[in-house]
Amino acid sequence: MGFNPEDAIDAAKDITTNAIEKSSDIVGNARDIIKGDIAGGVGEIVQNSLDIATYAFDRAKAVFIGKSADTE
Repeated sequence: MGFNPEDAIDAAKDITTNAIEKSSDIVGNARDIIKGDIAGGVGEIVQNSLDIATYAFDRAKAVFIGKSADTE
């Protein structure tokens, strides 16, 4: 299956939406750090950051390979 520009645009929208949602979680985690839960807040920020990166990679891979990320 070839590269489909419409799929790439949809993937970019999905990646952006996911990143925005996770960013709001990161703000909440920063609040936890300010309140004194340094380890918990930092751990969650790292996890949310990894979630953003993993989702972006999986969506991009699906666009270029031509498979849905859910089928793996």
